[in-house]
Amino acid sequence: MEGTRDAAAPDVCRSGLSAVAGDPPPALNDASWKSRNPGKPVIPPRSSEKLDAVQRAARKVAVEQRRAKQQAISDAVAELLEEQETRINEIAKAHSVLLEKVRLLITGETHYRKRREESLANVLVRIKARQVNSDLPCGQKFQLKELQEMVANDPDLQNLDEETKQRYLGELKESRSCKAIGVRSTNTAASRDVQATLKKIYGELQALAYRTGIYACMFVTRGHVYELHAATWFGMDNIMDFWEDRMKLSPDYIIKQLELWACNEEKNIEARDSLENMQKQAKNGLDSGFSSITKHLRQEKAIRLRFANFEQIKYKFGISYEGWPDGIPFSSPYKIQTVDEIRRLWDAIRDDSFRWVKMTVTQHHEYRKQVDARREAGETVSVPRQGRSDKGKKRKALNDENAPQASKKTRRSRAQTTPKSQEIITTSDEESDGGERV
Repeated sequence: MEGTRDAAAPDVCRSGLSAVAGDPPPALNDASWKSRNPGKPVIPPRSSEKLDAVQRAARKVAVEQRRAKQQAISDAVAELLEEQETRINEIAKAHSVLLEKVRLLITGETHYRKRREESLANVLVRIKARQVNSDLPCGQKFQLKELQEMVANDPDLQNLDEETKQRYLGELKESRSCKAIGVRSTNTAASRDVQATLKKIYGELQALAYRTGIYACMFVTRGHVYELHAATWFGMDNIMDFWEDRMKLSPDYIIKQLELWACNEEKNIEARDSLENMQKQAKNGLDSGFSSITKHLRQEKAIRLRFANFEQIKYKFGISYEGWPDGIPFSSPYKIQTVDEIRRLWDAIRDDSFRWVKMTVTQHHEYRKQVDARREAGETVSVPRQGRSDKGKKRKALNDENAPQASKKTRRSRAQTTPKSQEIITTSDEESDGGERV
C-alpha cells in the first residue's frame, strides 16, 4: 500500500466467502443466526403472493404507468443536473478547486433522523392498516393519508379506553423492537441486511468526514463459518496507512485474523451477554472514559481508576461521575455478580447516560472542605494502604549480614563503572615480527 487515497473513494475491501444467493443446504440450517438464538424475537421474512390473470394484468398496467411517470421525473432531473453541472464548473474555476470537491460539498449531507417515540396516532393507523390492507394485493393497498382519514372517521378507534390504548402502544413498541433488534430468520436475509446497513454507514461516515474532517475506519466480519456475508474493512482517505506504518499490519491481514477469531468463538447472543463478558466490557468502557478525562492532568504516571480509593482521586484531582445506575453500589464491575445489574451498568455506559465529569472550582473546593471536616471528626474517608509485612524491623543486606547496606548512589556508581582496557592492543602479527611500535 503506497501513497494516499482519494477521499472521494474510501477504502473498502472484502475477504473470505462472498455472499451468494440462496440458503445453505438443509443439513446446515442449524447454523443460521436464528437457530443459534432460540427464544429471541425473529423478523418474519417477506412472502411472495401468487396472482391470478386479472391481478397480473392490473399490475402490468400499474407498472407501465409508474414507468412513464418515472421517465418524466428522470428527464426533469437530467435537465436540472445539466444546469447544476454548468454552475459547478463555474464555481470550481472561480475558486480554483477540483470539481469533485464542489460536488461532494453539495451532496455531502446526512439523512439520519432520530426515531420518534410511539404515539397513539401511529397505533391507530397501524390497526386500520391491518383491517383494510391485509387482503389487498401489492399496488392496491391504501396509503398513509387515506388511512389517517379512515381513522379520523372511525368512532370505534376514537373512543378507546385507556387500558386498550396502552395495550396497543405496547404492541407497537414490541413490533418496532423486533424490527430493530430481532434476529434474521435465514442466512440470506442476514447477509442482505449486513450489506444494506453497511452501505448506509459508509455513506454517513464519508459525509461526516467532509463536514468535520474526521478519520474513521472499521472492520466487520461474520460470526460463523456458514454465514454468507463476507469480512469487510472500510477506511476513509489514507487512514489505512496507519495500520501499516505504525502497527506494521496490513488491513487484509487484520480482517483475516479477525474473521478467524470470530468464527472460532461461535458465540450467540446469550454467550456474548454473559456475566463475564459484560463485566469485561463495562470495565473497559469505564477505564476508557476515565483515561480520556484525566489525560489533561499531565501526571508523570497515568492515573489508575481504583474504586476503593476513588474519594482520594476526587479529593486530589476533582474528578467525579454522573448517571451511575440506582441500586448498584459504586464498585468495580467484577464485583457485580448479577446479570441484570451488570447489563444496566453496561447499557448506561454505552448510551452515555453514565459519564465522568470534571468538577468546577467551586464544587471541588466545597468537596475538599467536607472531606477535611470528616477527617477531623475521626472518620476514615478512604481505605488505608496496607503496610509492609516487616514494618518496624531492621532489614539486612542480602549478601552479608554484617556488612552495611550500600547507599543507592554507591550502587548506581558501581553499576555504571565500565572495565578499563589497554590503550594499545598488540596484534599477533606484531608479536611474531618482534617489531617495536613507534
